[in-house]
Parts: sequence; structure tokens; C-alpha cells
Amino acid sequence: MKTINKAQVTAVCIDDFALKKRQRYGSVMVDLESHKVIDMIESREQNDVKKWLSEYPNIKIVSRDGSRTYANAITQAHPQAIQISDRFHLIKNLIDYATLALQKIFQSRIAIPITEKTQRCRAIMLVGSVAQQVALIKELHKKGHSQDEIRLITSASEYTVKKYLQIRKEDIPVEKQTARGREHIEAVEKLQKRSELARTLHNEGLSLAQISKRTGFTYNTIRNYISGSFSPVNAHYGKQREGKLEPFRSEVLQLRLEGLKYREIHDIIKVKGYNGTQDAIRGFVTKERRIHQDLLSTGAGTEELIDKKWLIRLLYKPIDDVKGITKKQLEYVCSEYPLYQEILNIVKEFKSILKSKMPEKLFDWIEKVSILGVIELISFAEGLRLDVDAVKNAITYDYNNGLAEGTINKIKLIKRIMYGRCHFSLLKNKCIFMAWLQ
Repeated sequence: MKTINKAQVTAVCIDDFALKKRQRYGSVMVDLESHKVIDMIESREQNDVKKWLSEYPNIKIVSRDGSRTYANAITQAHPQAIQISDRFHLIKNLIDYATLALQKIFQSRIAIPITEKTQRCRAIMLVGSVAQQVALIKELHKKGHSQDEIRLITSASEYTVKKYLQIRKEDIPVEKQTARGREHIEAVEKLQKRSELARTLHNEGLSLAQISKRTGFTYNTIRNYISGSFSPVNAHYGKQREGKLEPFRSEVLQLRLEGLKYREIHDIIKVKGYNGTQDAIRGFVTKERRIHQDLLSTGAGTEELIDKKWLIRLLYKPIDDVKGITKKQLEYVCSEYPLYQEILNIVKEFKSILKSKMPEKLFDWIEKVSILGVIELISFAEGLRLDVDAVKNAITYDYNNGLAEGTINKIKLIKRIMYGRCHFSLLKNKCIFMAWLQ
């Protein structure tokens, strides 16, 4: 096995890894120049790490995570060494703290006005063919939406969602959409595009006159398109004409609520002009009850619900990579919860600072966090103050703990193959040998 010249080691990264089902931990040292494993010890205690590092007299740079144990051990063994806090761990810790803050701000779901995406989905479920409905539900499920979220988006029942998700591709019914249904879908899509064009121009600051000149729409049409209540779905489409029970609707529901039997209700409204059957009353009440329950359970109507997990995911992913929320929905959430927008901005700014090579910006960022007043973020910022030199070095230098993290994955594989039957010294020798063999 290759012999390591400890006097030549000047820049390293160190990290810990679990041994024996996390009952004990070890530490690994990786050379930042050669990218090879240099040494390993069966401990992460401060005194052991200090003694371990002291065996390498010329260490000048050490990359590490935010562990105070490692920080103190490095300071005691090599007071003049440059300590660099790992950027990945800094961002991860910030996101963890931000997530705790969002858990307090949001309930499990957030109600917002219906957006174009949800309007289109509900239009398909209303007038589309079975094949289109199955395709829509399968597409939403493929994008990561749960069954409950699909119900909220489409207003479909729990039974319908489960049934459509279980249908195999070859079993999907052949599309038999009526001409009227196709016309309505086309009309909805056309209106959708027209309204989106008008809203885009309006958001760019154009006046009604300028929008009208560019698009040919009338002023009233433009006002309708840019209003928050506009819907491209024809409210009268799919509605049946008033039946015999419609004039007695409120009275029938009230009498049923009071506990009267269908025969008694029939006798009462018959005197007032109703000439239908008793079974029709029973079917009418059953349908009204189902509609009412569906509205309560799905949030159908003027609102839709956004799951909290998609909002948390935006802390570490751009909006284009988060499938469960659109830009329009995010705008509504940020307008209703301005603190959420502030937290997103704080996280985004911290990420940019880590790449800026300008460590002086860190103190301005910490000041902004203090002004924002979110306890969880203030706690993270105070942690940065305690390790401020290492964090500033993380902004200045390109070194990070990526080498150690990748090495630990290899160590885990070797450990699962042989460790537990053999001593730690064999694990150490095998890891170093395989690293220098590459």
C-alpha cells in the first residue's frame, strides 16, 4: 500500500461517517489536491480529532461542515490554518430553518382563487370525453400530484380518480366526444389564449387603448379578461333546464332538513302545484346532498388549494422544476402571504452571496435577517456569526466538502461488504488502498 508522507499534506477536507448502525462514528480525511483518501480514525471526538490532525504538521487549509467539534479541534491542532465551511451544508441548514418557519406560516393547504390551469382541468372533466379525462388524471399523477390533490384540481370524486388511475392504456375507452363538446373545448382554449394575451400586455404596463389597438379587442372585453373573476368556461354549458322541482328547491331541502319523509314532502308541495313523483323528490335531494358534500371536500367553486409541500420545495428548486405549482399560483400565494416571498428572497440572496466572491455582503444579509424578524432564520444567522471566518472563507475559496461526501459513499459500500466481520484497521487500509489504486 502507498505510504502517505504526512509532511506533504497541506490542504484537506474532513467529515464523519457512521459505524455500527450509527452507534459510533468515524472520521475521514481527503486530500484537496490529489482527491485521495489520506487517513481515517474510529472517532469524531474533539480530543481524538485534535491528536489526529496534529500528526500532519503542515496543514494550511481545512474544509469542513459546521460541526463545532471539528472547528475546535482544528483550531487547537493548527491555529493558523484556514478553515472553510462547506457551502452545501450552509444552504441545507438554511433551508431546514426556513422550512421550520414555513411550517408555522402555512396550514397543510393554502386556498387561492382558481387559476387558468385549474379552470381548464375542470372544463375537461365537465365536457371532455372519458379518454381525455383519464389522460388528464394520469398526467397529473405522473407529475407528482397525490390523489387528493388531483381531486382538488379537477373536482372529480375520490372514486373517479381511483378508477381512472387504475385503467390500463389499452383499456381506455375510444373517444366519442360530441360535436358540441368539441366546440366547447375549442372555445374555452380560444378564450384562454385571448385572456392570457390581454393579461400579459396589461402586466407589461400597456393601457387599455394600447392593448385594444394591438389585439383588436374592445375595452369591455379587455376589462373582462384582466379581471380576477374571468372564467373561459361558459357558465351555462352542461346545465339542464329547470325541472319541476326547481321552484320548490329551497322548501324541499328545508322540509327534509326538518326530518319530514319524502311522502310528506310530496303531499305538501303537491298542494302548491307540484305534479311530479315522490321518487323524483328522493333523487333530487340525493343529488343536492352529493353536490354539497363534493363542494365541501374538494374546494370546488371559486377557490383551489395548494399543498404546502410544493411551496417548501421552491426553497431549493426553481419554479420551472416544481410540478405541483404554477407561476400564477405562486403570485397569488405571495400576494396573500408576503412573508413567504421575503423568505424566498432571503434564501435566494444567500445562495448568490456564496457564489459572489464578496464576503463583505454576508454582514448585510445577516442584518436583513434580523430586520425580517423570523426566529428560525435569526437562529441560523447567529450560528453564522459564531463561525463567521469559516463562512467568509467559503465565499472566498472554491474548496468544499464534496470530495469527502463522495468518499463516504464509497466507504459505506466497502463497510457493508466487509465491516462487522473485520476490524476497523482493515476497513481503513482497504479504503486507502482502493483510493490510491485508482
